[in-house]
Amino acid sequence: MQLKTYATQFLEKNNIDVVFMLLLGVVATFTLDKINPIFIFSLMMIQGIIFFRSEHKKQRFTTTPYFWLLIALYGLNIVGMLYTDNYSKGFNAITRQITFVLFPLFYSVYKVKRLGLLLKFYVFAVFCFIVTFELHTLYRFFYKSDIFPLDVELFFSYRYTGAELTKLLEMHNAYFGMYIMFAHIIILDYIRRAKKYYTIILLLLLIAFQSLFLLQMVAKTAIILNIILIVCSLMYFLIKRKLYTLLAFSIFLMGAAGWFATQHLNLTVSRITDRIMALQEGDGSEVDTRARMWSAAMPIIKENWLFGTGTGDVKKALHAEFGKNNIQIRSNVHNQYLDYLMRFGIVGLGLFLIVFGYSLTHAIKTNNYIYFCFTIIIMVCCFTENILSRQWGITFFATFNYLLYYQYQKE
Repeated sequence: MQLKTYATQFLEKNNIDVVFMLLLGVVATFTLDKINPIFIFSLMMIQGIIFFRSEHKKQRFTTTPYFWLLIALYGLNIVGMLYTDNYSKGFNAITRQITFVLFPLFYSVYKVKRLGLLLKFYVFAVFCFIVTFELHTLYRFFYKSDIFPLDVELFFSYRYTGAELTKLLEMHNAYFGMYIMFAHIIILDYIRRAKKYYTIILLLLLIAFQSLFLLQMVAKTAIILNIILIVCSLMYFLIKRKLYTLLAFSIFLMGAAGWFATQHLNLTVSRITDRIMALQEGDGSEVDTRARMWSAAMPIIKENWLFGTGTGDVKKALHAEFGKNNIQIRSNVHNQYLDYLMRFGIVGLGLFLIVFGYSLTHAIKTNNYIYFCFTIIIMVCCFTENILSRQWGITFFATFNYLLYYQYQKE
């Protein structure tokens, strides 16, 4: 009983309620696509009950112009149902993207009082998943391998890298790479404000460790963007604070990581090189590259350039074009901008770009480093994946986007 009382007092003192604890569960389970929706559903239900209770009727519901932009972006799916043929696919898209509406509504009535704790918990969760994936891979390497000798070259071969590295949860490396990059942005923000040398050194080592994991995971877009964000941020923060010793240490770490990659991560380096060459070849490549898939989408865009094909008809039309171009892959177009253009035409793409433009403008005006980098990460990843068409990307974007826009600077 005394322990229960102490726990209650601790939670009240630190502004932690049941809603916040459910929100912690949401940000810690993006990787778990079966568990994450349970936390989201519970979060919305509990907050809804609290909001509509009689003693909470004075709780304010506050909106912003950006709130209505996000609602309009989701509304494209509903409008697109008016002229789509495949109602089943369209309804699936509407239900899958419902968090685009739910989280802005949630943050409009619930004040996150411990945003710093939420972000720290997210970083800790990402780190725990990285350690779990690495330990599971090591276990398979030492106890399940049927190839000998068990040397470094074997460990960094295709058997234990890429999708095989996250095999435990069948996690898509592009999305987990996005999670890692955002964790690095939060860590870099801590470095920007940290006063003690040993704290900065530990955080730099954490970034180095997770960046090596990213290399091992062969998330190509994430690897390139991660390098750019880290180098630019560290150069700016450390030079501005005149921490030249730590800058030299950072350069040493980056050099060591680069040397390690060239010596042992040949698969990662070759795949990045192959991706760049494939993009240069364009639709003339003999393999099913993204450039060929983007090229195949052009006839659909030309025929439906104003309002698109509708919410549910893209997949059928795209696969038909894939067949005409001898593309064997039967997936999406791997480009969120082209996906919006095919579904909702130039009108939909224009609204999509306005949302990002509004985010970047707000981040710059408010000097919101985390939100600015978050938006850049989403925008860049949208070039190579349909980030906002799968649960891993939708919930990640919806959970942090309006929160960072609306409440980050108010903490």
